Amino acid sequence: MKNSLLLSTALIAFCLHSCNTSGTNNTDTSSTTSTSEEGAKSNNFWQKMIMHEIKDNRGMISALMPLPESWKIHMANSDGISLSGPNNIVVKDFAPKNFMMNYDQNLQYVYEQSGQPMRSMPPIDQLIQEDIIPFISNKGMEYVKHYELPQVSKMDKWYSDQLYKAFPAQSFVKAYGIDVKKQNGDPAFLIVHLNSSRTQQMETWYYLASLLEADADVFEKAKKQFVFALENMRYNLEPIMAYNKEEAQRIGKSWKDFNARMAANQAAFEAQQIAHINKSNAINDAIMSNWKQSNAASDKRQEQFVDYIYENEKVQNTETGQTYKVQQGSNQYWMNNNGEYIGTKSNTYNPNLDENMNEQKWQELKKVDE
Repeated sequence: MKNSLLLSTALIAFCLHSCNTSGTNNTDTSSTTSTSEEGAKSNNFWQKMIMHEIKDNRGMISALMPLPESWKIHMANSDGISLSGPNNIVVKDFAPKNFMMNYDQNLQYVYEQSGQPMRSMPPIDQLIQEDIIPFISNKGMEYVKHYELPQVSKMDKWYSDQLYKAFPAQSFVKAYGIDVKKQNGDPAFLIVHLNSSRTQQMETWYYLASLLEADADVFEKAKKQFVFALENMRYNLEPIMAYNKEEAQRIGKSWKDFNARMAANQAAFEAQQIAHINKSNAINDAIMSNWKQSNAASDKRQEQFVDYIYENEKVQNTETGQTYKVQQGSNQYWMNNNGEYIGTKSNTYNPNLDENMNEQKWQELKKVDE
């Protein structure tokens, strides 16, 4: 990885040097230097660029970003400034906005009771109207227009795809540029990174924004350099792998805690219903019967959701009728008298004929369609 990053830096430096020196007379050194300097002055965009290091909170290099040599990267601080440069160039990052939506009506009730707000991700035009324009207005700025930044979206999507996911989901990753105007008429630029992950049961999504400001006479140049840097980020895979390991452990614990909270909420709810039934009449008994049917359906949906998360499926012992939960991914399952099972992708394998299975008796398990 270190070698590839050095190679990327060298290639960018080579390309920039070639652009600045093209068309010069290579036989006259003084003429070459003069022409290069004159070209640099007349070119209002390209400057000497280097790969700036971005480090995480452990001091490890998480990414490299191609920016003008005169720009500086700032680590996390209270004012949110992440980049700065000459001519009052400043990039300020704002805290991400996180949202979720649960599509199971029974779980929606639980979330509402716990005070957790829910919101599904709107189309970008609606998000601009509901969130971004009020945000810009509060800062004394005026919205001009918005548009997707396809290459930045592509880089954001690549990075998102590398991160650990607890379960398969449909993802939506886009980056949008938003042109704004300050009170004095000077331009500014807001970039919004939007990321959504959705399953049939729920959706989690967030967006984060960064604002670029600069003196009016250099603003367009600074904007192009900023977007170019985001399009050409080079990520270090080691921090990603470390994050994925920690995230897998965290989510495992989170699911355990979540299930415990849901069980406690369910138990409390059932206790309230029992107390109510003891004081009610025949009409309330009928209402309670309907509730039990609904609750049983909810439990089944919850069981199916948990099975989906942990990739389980139901199988049955055809001799005893007993059902079991096993890990998905095999075509056949066999169980011995000790309740131990094995799975195989082969449709012809029979462990009863396998000398390595210590002459145990194995009963084939059939998949159960729910």
